[in-house]
Amino acid sequence: MTILDEDKVLQDLLSTILMVAMEDGKITDDELAILKQVKLDVKTLRIKIENLAPSDTDIELLNNFKKDILKKAYAISQKDRKITQDERNLINSLIKLLMN
Repeated sequence: MTILDEDKVLQDLLSTILMVAMEDGKITDDELAILKQVKLDVKTLRIKIENLAPSDTDIELLNNFKKDILKKAYAISQKDRKITQDERNLINSLIKLLMN
């Protein structure tokens, strides 16, 4: 996958989860925190992709990225010890997007 393709995939991910968060017409504080964390993680991944040595495996990096982004989203949603349906929808969307 070229860097331009990766950029498109990452932008599609961000756009899709933003639409899921806005489905009910409002974004809760926890949803916003998840969105911000995902955006930060995408930026971090982008930097890592740019700095990959030719011998590095993209697959391992992407698999670790997927796990990390889901763990962080879940941790954010659990901070208040309550996962709302909106948060659950956002996390489920992330799972679907990242596992394809």
